[in-house]
Amino acid sequence: MRPLPEESQWQLLTEAGLHEDFQAMWIGSDDLDEIAARLGLDTTGAFECDLATALRWHGAGSHPSVFWFGPHAPGWTVVLMVAGGLPLFELPDGRVFTFRYLRATGEFHAVPGLYDAAGLDDLDLKDRHGDESDIDPHLVAVGRLTGRFVDRAWLAERRTLCRG
Repeated sequence: MRPLPEESQWQLLTEAGLHEDFQAMWIGSDDLDEIAARLGLDTTGAFECDLATALRWHGAGSHPSVFWFGPHAPGWTVVLMVAGGLPLFELPDGRVFTFRYLRATGEFHAVPGLYDAAGLDDLDLKDRHGDESDIDPHLVAVGRLTGRFVDRAWLAERRTLCRG
């Protein structure tokens, strides 16, 4: 794996339609049923779609809590809030990276679990609150630790869209 992605992670996500708050988790497990149950997701009526479709579906006035989740890399699941807020999710080994960027205030919340990880010294990771410019280095860090960066193929992959 390359140490840096070919394209800006945050720019790819915003180009895909993330123009509101950005809340996501990368969870060190690929047991989708367990993750859905622990998050309290309502998979009745869930369907598979890419990120652009998920964002359009929310824009059509859907349920206030909407999740798009599925495989990210071997052993890792991504959970992205399309609408609403992320619930608390923890694993005993701490392999959960939680992102929160609130566009209205321009505030990016630090990502617990990244700051002591090896191999990230070249990235400007702030372990406190920051702004939108702090998102991309943190996304790069998560990509390195999970073994996969966000790219155009990742954006096009079908994951499960459901209510919380």
